[in-house]
Parts: sequence; structure tokens; C-alpha cells
Amino acid sequence: MSCQWRDKVTLYVDDELNQPVREDFHHHLMDCPECTAAVNAQAEFKKTLRVAGKRFAAPPELHAAVYRSVHPDKGVSPWWKWVMAPLYALLLAVIGFLIYPRPGLDPMIAGLVDQHVTNLAVVSEHQVEVLSSDRHTVKPWYQGRLPFTFNLPDLPKDGPLQLIGGKVAYVGQQPGAQLWYQAGPHKISVFVFQARPGGGKTGTNRDLSFNVNSWAQGGQQYYLVTDASQDEAGKLATLFQEANR
Repeated sequence: MSCQWRDKVTLYVDDELNQPVREDFHHHLMDCPECTAAVNAQAEFKKTLRVAGKRFAAPPELHAAVYRSVHPDKGVSPWWKWVMAPLYALLLAVIGFLIYPRPGLDPMIAGLVDQHVTNLAVVSEHQVEVLSSDRHTVKPWYQGRLPFTFNLPDLPKDGPLQLIGGKVAYVGQQPGAQLWYQAGPHKISVFVFQARPGGGKTGTNRDLSFNVNSWAQGGQQYYLVTDASQDEAGKLATLFQEANR
């Protein structure tokens, strides 16, 4: 990378930039395909590691073999060489399965699920850039940061769904809004992007144990990602659709 912002890419993906620098980097991404591609690559790498950690566990034999390779002075009997060969082959197969996209998996949805999982993992104060349960505070925050506008539903203050705040999200070099909601013990991400020709999709699916709802409306494409029930997801999706009619 030759861009002067190159040292900020990893810090941005890990939500370790302070607020002013993060906002400057957001604006920089709008005009820098190089940094945007690097951010997407770093986020995809983190997703691969997280998915592997959740779906696969190394067998005890692999742990023991790795330990002996790190501590050769402990002594390694020759039979470990025969054990390691199939284990290394299995490990390579797992990595290949995770890195190469699976047929039928929408890259856009995969990227948004990754954004949602990343938000679940970061420290709470970094989950959003504008922290407020007031839609009249969150919506104006996006003015000047996104080339489009949208409405947020009006939620009861003591209701089961509560707005936490929002941030700018990037998927495939495209800026959009990520709204962060609390639904009981669950979190819900609502993403809003400009609809692309031929890219609008409507429906529901599950990806890596997450419910994903998507719909096109008013020139925007909406995606809702959560591990909450489809009933809870559907309620918020309906409220968004009504607010943007």
C-alpha cells in the first residue's frame, strides 16, 4: 500500500481509532479504493478466524504435536510425524473451506454478517459512533456522511426494542448506515445502502446462525442481521418499512 493512511487500516477494523481520527478515516475511505479494499480484506480475515474458532476445535493430538514442535528439547518420538501428516491435511482443508466462498452465499450478506459479528466483539463504547436512543439525534448525524437519507421508526421508550445508536459501515467499497438495536438479550443490526441496479433482494435467510432479512424500498436496500428470533427480526423490519413509506 502506498496511501499515507495505510497504518490506520487495522486500527479502524479493530475499532481502536479515537472518534476524530475515525471520522476522518471514514471520509478518506469514500475517495480511496486502495484503503477500502484493504479494510474489506482485513475484515474478511477476521471473519475467517472467528468462524474457524466457533466451528472447529483442534484435536488433542494436534495440540500435543504443536507443543513438541515449539519445545524440541522435550523430545518427539518418530510416530508423531505420521500423526501430523493427516492433521496438517485436515487443517489445510478447513482453511480452504473458510477462505473460498461457498456456492449460493451472497457476498453482500456475508460481509454484513461479518460487520454485525465484529460489532458484537468490540468494547461497547466503540460499537457505535453516535450513541443515542433518540431517532431525531441519530438520523441527522448521517447528514454529510452518506449520499442518501432514510427514516428510523419511532419506538416506545419502555418497549422490547430499543435504539442504541449508529455508525457508518462499508461493504464492497460502498458506504452505508449501520443502526444498532437492543432486543432483550440480543442485538440487531439494520444496514441501509443505496440500491444498486439489479442488486436489490428481498427475503429472509440464515447465515452462520444469524437471521438476515433484506428488502428494497425508496431507492435504498435494507438488511437486518440478528441472532434474535425471526419473529423479533420481522417486527423491526416491518417498523422500518412503515417508517420509510
